[in-house]
Amino acid sequence: MQMRVEFRHELRSSRRLVFENIMDLEHVPVVHRRWFGAVRIRQQRPDYVEYRLTSYFFGLKQHILARGGPIDDDHYWYEFVLPLATARVDGSLAGTDGNLTQTETITFRFPLILTPLFWLLKPLLLRQKQDILKCDTDLLEREYALEQSGFRRHEHRAPRIVVYGGNGFFGKLVVEELLRHTTADILIASRKAKYLDFGSQQARVKFAESDLSNYGSVLRTIDGASIAMLCGGPFQRTPQSLLRACVEKKISYIDIADDRSFVDTAHKLAADVEKAGIAAFIGCSVVPGLTSLFTQFSRAQVGSIEKVDIAISPGTKHPRGPASFECLLTTVGEQFGKASVRGWSEPRSVDFPSPMGWRTVYRVVDIADYFVQPHYFGTKAVEFRIGSELLILNLLFSWLAALRGKLGMPAKFLIAPSRLAVALFAPFGTSQGGVWIRIEGRLDGEHRQVEWAVWANERGERIPAVPAAIAAAMLLAGKVPKEGIVPPNWISYEQLVAELLTRGIRVASRANSSDPWHLVSAAA
Repeated sequence: MQMRVEFRHELRSSRRLVFENIMDLEHVPVVHRRWFGAVRIRQQRPDYVEYRLTSYFFGLKQHILARGGPIDDDHYWYEFVLPLATARVDGSLAGTDGNLTQTETITFRFPLILTPLFWLLKPLLLRQKQDILKCDTDLLEREYALEQSGFRRHEHRAPRIVVYGGNGFFGKLVVEELLRHTTADILIASRKAKYLDFGSQQARVKFAESDLSNYGSVLRTIDGASIAMLCGGPFQRTPQSLLRACVEKKISYIDIADDRSFVDTAHKLAADVEKAGIAAFIGCSVVPGLTSLFTQFSRAQVGSIEKVDIAISPGTKHPRGPASFECLLTTVGEQFGKASVRGWSEPRSVDFPSPMGWRTVYRVVDIADYFVQPHYFGTKAVEFRIGSELLILNLLFSWLAALRGKLGMPAKFLIAPSRLAVALFAPFGTSQGGVWIRIEGRLDGEHRQVEWAVWANERGERIPAVPAAIAAAMLLAGKVPKEGIVPPNWISYEQLVAELLTRGIRVASRANSSDPWHLVSAAA
């Protein structure tokens, strides 16, 4: 069944401005904020635009699909696809610029059984359309009048960073860092394009639907970007499509991957990355990003690197997202490494600086440092551990490891109960968090070692997001050569410490575990 209505009015504007208005998505949640919000782009070309948005129809909130584009110099179309109906608009322009007649015919299509409902809603539908037309007309006529008076727009083009997974737990933290420490506009891309509120910085953030498994979608989404970032996991099953697209489009790339296989595969594209003349930061997070940087900083002290021990202890006050849990649980109870170590086993205590103090940590995931440390430093042995600040959660994961080891159950079955448990105990935790690194080596025939701690007393969950944001800011400033995959020497020790301290993240070091921690200052 269908219902058709027509609107015709005089418009003192130009064809160019009308078509710009149709194809421009930025004005929709601003000019029409009474009716629409949370725009998420799916496709945007000169001849076609498709996006999802949230509709507020007299208090009724719906997520709808919108699409449209020009037909010729005088005609255009667009439509809204609602859960129970579609509304198609066919528009035409007649007359000369400055004296146009705009006609829009709206055709509502809906199931026959809903006919009485739509006839009852017709006055409200007409009222909504009249309000939208009035707002658009006012905008178009103001723009035209300004142009006729000699005013010319000079639009500032800020650099654009595309962040895949920017609406996930760590991705959102990366976006917040980028908004705080760069002038770039941000396009958050994901399969479902979940809308997030970034407060006063919202105007700098847009959203797009793009699936990493659809290479064409990735190419369209990153077109024209300065940097593309991959912040969505779990990386154990994430394709290399974004890096390949960046190579094709010659766009610099950053990811926060922590999975050894993903990082290894990315490094196999090193020749292509170098040939494209771009910079690619692989694993630019805590592991292997910060850990490899501090290994690099320690070479003068310890000589040839023999062993690197890494331990992470995150706070539990702000529970992670499902991807983080899937990454963590992938190797809980699994066998890995030459010694066939079982995930979440071999507990040991690690001494962090106050107020974190002693934490119990367990061997868990087969992280990217197992590739990066030998690749860049010739490190002979790497051990990684992680542990909660709460004993009961450590015991829970130990029990899950034993259960999974006996039953061989997939990790996905453990995600929901694990997230529930962490959420239940979150009120008893803190937001402290940090990473501990011990680097051992031989210098002049003698054993040498140094320990590092990087931690925050509040919002420690930000630490994994910081290296990627620093790298992006340095890329935009032209401070990183675009010569391929970036090795762990892209930032000086002094600059990294200064960047961390400005964010409330502290750094301490000591020569031995029995020594007191020495707090590092920005001038170190």
